[in-house]
Amino acid sequence: MAKRKGGAGKGESWAARVIGFTGGGRWLIYLSMALSALSSACSFVPFVAVYLVVADVVAVYPDFAALDAARMAGLGWMALGGVAGNIGLYLAALLCAHSAAFDAEYNLKLQIVEHLGRIPLGRLEALGTGRVGKVMDESVGAIEGFLAHSLPDMAAAFTAPVAIVVLLFVFDWRFGLAAVACVVAAFGVEAAGFSNKAITDKMRRHLVNQERMTNATVEYVRGMPVVKAFGQTAESFGRLSAAVRAYTDLALDVALFWQSLMPAFTAIINNAYLFVLPVGIALGAGLTGGAFRPFALDFIFYLLFVPSIAGALNKMMYISEDSMIISSHLSRIDEVLGIPALPAPGPGAARVPERFDVELDGVSFSYGAEGEKGAPLALDGVSLTVPEGTTCALVGPSGAGKSTVASLVARFWDVSSGAVRIGGIDVRDIDPDVLMGCVSLVFQDVHLFRASMLENIRMARPDATREEVVEAARAAQADAFIRALPQGYDTVYGSEGVHLSGGEAQRVSIARAILADRPIVVLDEATAFSDPENEHLIQKAFERLMAGRTVIMIAHRLSTVAGADQIVVIDGGRVAERGRHEDLLAARGTYARMWERYAQALSWGIGSEAPNGREVA
Repeated sequence: MAKRKGGAGKGESWAARVIGFTGGGRWLIYLSMALSALSSACSFVPFVAVYLVVADVVAVYPDFAALDAARMAGLGWMALGGVAGNIGLYLAALLCAHSAAFDAEYNLKLQIVEHLGRIPLGRLEALGTGRVGKVMDESVGAIEGFLAHSLPDMAAAFTAPVAIVVLLFVFDWRFGLAAVACVVAAFGVEAAGFSNKAITDKMRRHLVNQERMTNATVEYVRGMPVVKAFGQTAESFGRLSAAVRAYTDLALDVALFWQSLMPAFTAIINNAYLFVLPVGIALGAGLTGGAFRPFALDFIFYLLFVPSIAGALNKMMYISEDSMIISSHLSRIDEVLGIPALPAPGPGAARVPERFDVELDGVSFSYGAEGEKGAPLALDGVSLTVPEGTTCALVGPSGAGKSTVASLVARFWDVSSGAVRIGGIDVRDIDPDVLMGCVSLVFQDVHLFRASMLENIRMARPDATREEVVEAARAAQADAFIRALPQGYDTVYGSEGVHLSGGEAQRVSIARAILADRPIVVLDEATAFSDPENEHLIQKAFERLMAGRTVIMIAHRLSTVAGADQIVVIDGGRVAERGRHEDLLAARGTYARMWERYAQALSWGIGSEAPNGREVA
């Protein structure tokens, strides 16, 4: 895979990749690691000062008046300087690391969002909002935390053992060997855990199951009205129940595996003096006179010093655990960034349409994965032309492929074969931003953001004035109900219980399309939620929206398409018929049968005769 902007290629180590996300701020990370290493080295200065103080005291014992006061004060300042250097350098390291980490978090989130905007819409829907949310929040947050804290600590963690080893062997190598034996024993316990491939695989699957559980929980909460309406429970909601059980089983397996190893590691490393104490007793048993004093000095120093091993090795343990977790988070981020984006024309190769007719030329399309054999075709050899400034209505049974045509025109997906052209130019040769500047979309499912109604409409054209937004809302028959909201156009959707009906939300979507003022308009079931009283007002809004534009209209309400310049009947992913309303009725084909059933449905009521000839009560 090509090297990504602000990141690193997959062939590099996980540490290099994480640092790569900082972009131009890498030098801050390297500086923070250097400062943290110096901070770690300074933390051992007080131990040396204490050793020298004890050495001087032992040397003059019991005549303490012979102590050099100036030297004692100097050693005190030396210890204080070590403490101050440790704290000051570490704070400076964290300051540098956090600055770079915040930049990396911003860059990575922006990179993911930009990539999500370039991948096929179907792939984005397959990811699920829960999974995308976890990647954006947890995985990116873990990267930020690792850069801000773990990397500086890593530098300190690897500096500390070097300093410890030097100090352990510089005074008495025998005590040094005893302390090293403690370290070897502790790491032997830890290695037994991290070298277990079964448990590392379970930890990886634990994160995957956590994502699945989040997705299932989001779906369950969103479907709560249906679940309650039919008296279902969480247990009966199979996907959520299975996801929770799978997550729980793995979480228990991981916890039970570490329940003995982690306490053992902690107990060994926090009691390193127990390895030094018997060695000291054995070595000091035969010493007398002048030989005992220097030995006692070293013994006391080691008993005071070896507890510091626990802090250093605990840091190393957490760093190794962090590295495993970060590798999992990187894999999750790669799963998103690894989804192939829709190919964009190269520099200088993009073309700009000068007219706005729409043509589908032998288009076939499947929602299956690219290269998947045997995947059913949503469209099969569809060809149609919508001249500029005319209206083409697509009708047909549910699942026939009508919405797929609309999505291909906007290039939410690429065709499997054939071509979609605007102004004679293949949409794959048009810059995506230019293409979106040519097409307005009004879909059946409307998403309103938690923002003011003014901003919800203005998102179609951010530079629009308030007056232009109000005019667009008025044309879409949305002005009256927006003004009736608590703060009118400044009412924040979703706050204080403010929500809109399906028909009202649809009119906000139409207002966006009117404000966008683009030459091609795609209406996908845009009147699905309009009530009978307001349907004629919506049709007036459509007249304003559609005037002089190329329009592709998808509708099940056949009354809304009767006046279209051409009607194309899609059935089973193919074009079954095409023509004007009157011509298709005269042909007595699929459209005529659909119209007859539509008319019967309009005339049906409780107690009337159903189309099958039976009385309905």
